[in-house]
Amino acid sequence: DAFSYNNLGAGTQTNSPVPFSYFVDSKLVSFFSRANYGFANKYFLTGVVRYDGSSRLAEGNKWSVFPALSASWRLTEEGFMAGKPFGLSQLSLRAGWGLQGNQAVRPYGTQLLLRASNAARYPFGSAITTGLLASQVANPDLKWETSEQVNVGIDYGFKDDRITGAIEFYQKTTKDLLLEVSVPQPAVVATRLENIGSLRNRGFEATIDAVLISEGSKTLSAALVGSVERNEVKSLGGDRTFIATGGVSGQGQSGRLAQRIIVGEPIGTFFGPVFLKVDAQGKQVFRCIKARPECVGGETTTPISDDDQIIGKANPDFTLGLTNNGRWGKFDASWFWRAEVGRDVFNNTALVYSTKSNALQGRNFLASALDDATKIGEPAIYSSRWIESGSFLRLQNVTVGYTFDLPGRFSAIRSTRVFLSGDNLLLFTGYTGYDPEVFVGAGLASRGIDYLTYPRARTFTTGVRFQF
Repeated sequence: DAFSYNNLGAGTQTNSPVPFSYFVDSKLVSFFSRANYGFANKYFLTGVVRYDGSSRLAEGNKWSVFPALSASWRLTEEGFMAGKPFGLSQLSLRAGWGLQGNQAVRPYGTQLLLRASNAARYPFGSAITTGLLASQVANPDLKWETSEQVNVGIDYGFKDDRITGAIEFYQKTTKDLLLEVSVPQPAVVATRLENIGSLRNRGFEATIDAVLISEGSKTLSAALVGSVERNEVKSLGGDRTFIATGGVSGQGQSGRLAQRIIVGEPIGTFFGPVFLKVDAQGKQVFRCIKARPECVGGETTTPISDDDQIIGKANPDFTLGLTNNGRWGKFDASWFWRAEVGRDVFNNTALVYSTKSNALQGRNFLASALDDATKIGEPAIYSSRWIESGSFLRLQNVTVGYTFDLPGRFSAIRSTRVFLSGDNLLLFTGYTGYDPEVFVGAGLASRGIDYLTYPRARTFTTGVRFQF
C-alpha cells in the first residue's frame, strides 16, 4: 500500500500477465549568463557562467558552477597585414577554455532502492505477502561528471572569401566519470553508480569551403571536413587497471565479454584471443601466450583468459565528409559523401550464425558456414576471427531540385520548387555484415558491436515547395 498506484506489480495477486506501473520524477535547473566584448573590430572576448542543479545527484553535490572563456584576434585588421599578403581576405586566431557538467544518470541513482520480489514472499497467518529486496545500493557522494576543454583555432579566407575554412586543435579531459561498477562482495547488489577515473580526448579538425564555379546561373561549391581524434582512458579510480564490458551474444557465450576499458587505451578496445587458422582436423587454432602443456609451437586449440590481448579498436583513425552544392539555371543539386577509416567492428552475428553446429540443432546459419573449413560440432569461440575492418565510404544523401514559376492565375506564387532526395544510397566497405556503422548497447561504454542489427533503410523523398 505504501506505493499506492505507482507500483501495481508489488501487490499480492494471482492474475497473469502481472500488471505494472511506476512513477519517476527528476529536475534540472540552470542559470546562464554571458558577456561579450569587442574592441577596434580586432579583439573579441566572451565569458560564460552556468550554475546548474540536478535532483539526480547526491545531497550537497546537486549544484555546480561551469565557467567558460574564449577570445579571438582578427589579424587581417592589423596594420602589419595591410595589402592582404598571400591573397588573404581574412585571418583570425581564437582560443577557448571551459567546463561542462554531465548529470546523465537515472533518477534516484544515489539512493537505496527496494523492489517487490517473489523471492521475498512470506506467509503471515493464512496470507502470502510479497516483500521487498534491495535493487540498488546508495551512493551519498555521487556528483557531477566534469569535462574541461581547451581549443585553439585558425579561421582563414582567400581570394575575397572564395576559399574559407578553419583549423582547430582541442583537448577534452573528463573526470569523475559516472560509471556503474562492481562493488566488493558480499553485497546485496553487485554494482553501484560511482564517480571514478578520467578520460582524455585529443583531436584535430580541418574544414575548407570553396566556390569552384560562379558564372551567372552556374554555381558549384564544395566543403570538405576532416577530423582525427584520439581517446585515452587516464584512470579508473583506485587500483583498477581495466573494466570488462561488451557482452558477447550467442549460445555458449554466457559471461563472455568482448571489450575492456583499459588505462592507457581508448574506449572501445576489443580484448580476446588471436585467431590463427583452422587446422587439418577442422579445429580452430589460436595464439598461445601463457606456456602450458597443451600449447605447441605457441599455438593452442583451447584458449584461456591468459591468452587474451588487444585485438582491435572500434574508433576510426580519421573521418572525412564532402558536401557539394550546385546550380545550373533552374536546376539545383547537392550530394554528401562520408567516410570513416581505420575502425574495427565485432561481427557478433557472424560468430553466432556462421557456426556449423547450428545445423545439428535445427537452427539457421549463414551460407558462408558451408565453405568454412571448421568441422561441424566445433563451438563458436570469440576471438580476432570475428573482428573485421569497419572502414567505409557512404553516399549519405543526394538531392535534385527544379525551380520554376507557375503561369496565369497562379502567379501569386512567387516560385515553385520540386525536388527528389535519397538517403543512404551507396555503401562501399569490406565489412561482411549489413552495415559497419553500428552501435549495440552491449555493456558499459561499449561500441562497435554488431549483433542482429537491423539494416539501415534507404529512403527516397519527393516534394513540392511554394513561396508566396
